[in-house]
Amino acid sequence: MVEQLTAFVLTCLVVVLVPGPDFALVIRNAARGPKAAATAVAGIMVGNSILAALAVLGVTALLGASEAVGTGIRIAGAAYLLYLGARALAEAFARTPLKNSLPAAPVSGRQRGGSSPFVQGMVSNLLNPKVAVFYLSLFPQFNLAPLPPLAQHALMAGIFLVIALAWYVLVLSALKNVTGFLARPRTSRIVVGSSGAVLAGVGGTILTQTLVSA
Repeated sequence: MVEQLTAFVLTCLVVVLVPGPDFALVIRNAARGPKAAATAVAGIMVGNSILAALAVLGVTALLGASEAVGTGIRIAGAAYLLYLGARALAEAFARTPLKNSLPAAPVSGRQRGGSSPFVQGMVSNLLNPKVAVFYLSLFPQFNLAPLPPLAQHALMAGIFLVIALAWYVLVLSALKNVTGFLARPRTSRIVVGSSGAVLAGVGGTILTQTLVSA
């Protein structure tokens, strides 16, 4: 259990530390002041919590229904992690320089005084299909026996949420330094390439183990 839990935590760290749309949204709201950025983070975490709860119940039900379904989910999840890793590696080693490691933030109908940062963060997270797919692909890959499946997935969801929250707290406390660091092309290549290697390695290992044991 300790080995599986350690691998899960390391995978969560990789996923959380790679900048994504939610991170870009926080950066955009930071221009309106620290309070706006913190409020956006609160919305993002609420959206994350909703998706985590749905994923915990859904994955547990699917795994309990059929061993074949569980195996299929693990294979699909491993393939997804391989896809993410390969895509990140391709981006990191592309000949065209990475101009910016941060994706474009969602466009708001009103640049000033539009929907609150909280609503922006929550809706952005809930409508991001990659977040839901992340939960569904990652949870079945780890076995934290002797805990029952529901308890395992609830624990993993809680760990991921805590790691994500800790990361955003660090971002809010040192926003300018973090933004400048991640925006450097060389840093972007290192971060994206390293995360891609880890994700591809985890996905490949899981896929191999699943196929061998099937």
